[in-house]
Amino acid sequence: MKQKAIVTLPITPRENPKLGLMFIPFIMDVLSKRIGIEQVLGLNVHGLKLIDKNAEEQVLGYIKEIVNLGITPDFIWRDDQNENVYWINKFFRKLVANGYIIKDNRLIMCCPCKAVETLSSAGNASPKKRLYDDKVTYMRCKVCRGIVTQELKAVYLFKIPRFQLSSNLIFPNFLQKEISNTAKKFAGVELLISRSRPSAISLWTGKEHIFLDVDFGWQLYLPMLRRYGYDPVVLIGSQENLFGCYLALLLLHLVDTRTTALVVPAYCREKQTDNAVLNSFKNWDKNITRLFLASHITFRRKETYWDSSLIGLIKAVVNNLHEHEIPVLYQELQEVLNTCEGSKVRQLLSMARSKGKFDDLLVNLIRKEKI
Repeated sequence: MKQKAIVTLPITPRENPKLGLMFIPFIMDVLSKRIGIEQVLGLNVHGLKLIDKNAEEQVLGYIKEIVNLGITPDFIWRDDQNENVYWINKFFRKLVANGYIIKDNRLIMCCPCKAVETLSSAGNASPKKRLYDDKVTYMRCKVCRGIVTQELKAVYLFKIPRFQLSSNLIFPNFLQKEISNTAKKFAGVELLISRSRPSAISLWTGKEHIFLDVDFGWQLYLPMLRRYGYDPVVLIGSQENLFGCYLALLLLHLVDTRTTALVVPAYCREKQTDNAVLNSFKNWDKNITRLFLASHITFRRKETYWDSSLIGLIKAVVNNLHEHEIPVLYQELQEVLNTCEGSKVRQLLSMARSKGKFDDLLVNLIRKEKI
């Protein structure tokens, strides 16, 4: 029997992560504990390996920071797991058999090192980060600095079908229109999924070996999880990668004829003046960090900013409870972490500092809002 799970969209790990890289795993932790289901942390390691020789140190350092924050996923999925290749082969052939993946000749833009390799017709519609600089008469690769040229090649393409995610599976509600527009915009679009440059995913198509785009590999993440015994019922996504969320949900539908809920919190940005303060979070008490993260959970807008002025308030509340040795009240403060709206966390913190304790009204509010 598969374990129901809340999962993160694969994250590129860093040994010394900024606070933002801890936010999505924290929300996964909070929601999974409230719902009472397993939690799966997804890591995008292939892309990291292409640019960093010390990728494994980055992964281990990131996992250490996650654990230090009190987050212990039931399963950590990495896109470089050897077992993945077997399932990617299976899914690839199924998508070919159903006509979603084709092989055909296309005009390709590429550079000498093949870091840049994209359809000439894709232009700025490509969802991938641009790896080249535009000049008046030419484009130059940011990796090898070579000039990008065009050539006709036989390639594998994923033809995006029309797929509309049910509106009752998208949270917050205001994203429903954006996801719907994404579905309309990319319906019928061809994505280049094979590569000339040897990538970490060497694939046997049934007729030949090809190199598969590493992004397309991790976008098959959700059906792969089901083969590892986890049923992804909630996907925690990012405002910065809604297209990646959409593709992951689409591929789950095509491979397993299943859908899952998409939850996307507001994206927190750093003010330049707050860099030093926020980068010191590793020196904070674990509970201070968790409360600070909890105070920024919101689904009312697409993005917001970290509010460093809250750090002093949070430290005062936590330290006050420590000093007075009130374990029951301290435990109730931790229950605030089970709230899904940062504004309520801030309200509770202010009341806790001013009163020095939680009165009956406050305790009831905590319990009412617990998720």
